[in-house]
Amino acid sequence: MRAVATDIDGTFLTSQRDYDRRLFAKVYARLVEKNIRFIVASGDQYYFLRSLFPKIADQLAFVAENGVLTIDRDAEVHCGQLAVADVRAGD
Repeated sequence: MRAVATDIDGTFLTSQRDYDRRLFAKVYARLVEKNIRFIVASGDQYYFLRSLFPKIADQLAFVAENGVLTIDRDAEVHCGQLAVADVRAGD
């Protein structure tokens, strides 16, 4: 599998936290043609990242919350959720 991964803040998004959606639609269509996956990576929360790509979010992979949550095509791949026992042990 070939893929392109990008950080969101300071790389993909403008300072207004948006991007050129028309241009990206063209680029994304070419990626799909060439069977190249697009991966969104960020410290931001998954649902914010997903909201940036409303029409294609179910086709993308997201590495969110500084790697704590990884979602690929709407399927959870990894969640670094703390075990309740570990949280209680810290009390």
